[in-house]
Amino acid sequence: MTRTVVLAGASGYGATYLREIEELEARGLVRLVGLCDLRPLDADARFAGRPFDTRLDRLLAATRPDVAIVATPIHTHLPLSRQVLEAGCHLLLEKPPAPSAAEWRTIRTLARDNALSCQVGFQSLGSGARTRLAELIAAGGLGEIRGIGCYGAWSRDTSYYQRAVWAGRRELDGVPVADGALTNPFAHAVATALALDGSTGWNDITALETELLRVRDIQVDDTSCLRLRTRNDTVITVAVTLAARTPEEPVVVVHGSRGRAELHYTRDLLVLDGRPEQYGRTSPLVNLLAHLDDGTALQSDIDACGAFTRVLEHVNTSPAPRLIDERWLTREGEGPSARVHIPGVEQAVRASAENLATFAELAAPWAV
Repeated sequence: MTRTVVLAGASGYGATYLREIEELEARGLVRLVGLCDLRPLDADARFAGRPFDTRLDRLLAATRPDVAIVATPIHTHLPLSRQVLEAGCHLLLEKPPAPSAAEWRTIRTLARDNALSCQVGFQSLGSGARTRLAELIAAGGLGEIRGIGCYGAWSRDTSYYQRAVWAGRRELDGVPVADGALTNPFAHAVATALALDGSTGWNDITALETELLRVRDIQVDDTSCLRLRTRNDTVITVAVTLAARTPEEPVVVVHGSRGRAELHYTRDLLVLDGRPEQYGRTSPLVNLLAHLDDGTALQSDIDACGAFTRVLEHVNTSPAPRLIDERWLTREGEGPSARVHIPGVEQAVRASAENLATFAELAAPWAV
């Protein structure tokens, strides 16, 4: 069945959805019936003649699509999701689903009350590697799970925080934003670890602590350590930074009594006791289409984002992230390309995942 689709937020990250929609159109699975953005898109022959509007509600009324994709800034998710769901359209909402628990609950309620599907764009949850690891854990293939540790070390320059007025902010004009490292760039690490443990509900977290740090004049964390305990009595740590000198792709490490697994979720790679296994991936949009066609389970239903949202709420309402002292930092470049590094942070985030320990417990000098 060919589903009609509208995309809100067609520039920026939304361009990845445009590319996928083009591929799915060629296969007869979707038909793009409208684009929404605050500014006109560059001329593109692929989408010439498609309806365009700067207002999503008006576009929805004119096109009446089956599915609407919202790939807009985090703080706009609730009002745009409301427009989609009240128009009777199924929703694919980019991650994180909402910048506060109250807004997440509202979107969830709107989807339920209107009997519509709401998929959240946690792409890592569609990875075959993630599915294989979750099945292995559930079957006891790794033995008793001692804990799950995640680490990630990326680098962002000054232009990253100049990309939009909401970048690097907890709130904007009184509206929550939640653009911190744990809740946006490394949101997949948090969501993937919780999903592997089968702990995705709000009440599935029994304890939660964070160390939130920053190297720039921003409102949010750019170097962070999260540790929580789930209802399964599993300890999960997530240690990440955007101030690495040597960037490394994120890894989720599962420590079992009979084995160890590493999930490289951006690469769909699973390493079991040193043996690599490569898998494919089903995108959130393709999964949503299958769900609508034959009832295939959603990879990331809005209902299954409760535990992630609890982490987000905790991070965004904690005391402001502490600025790391200049003596622990190095700087390179100028202007928009300038970067700030924490020497040794790559080793610290990895040690956190291996030992299920916080930065302070590891005696990282810049964290104490």
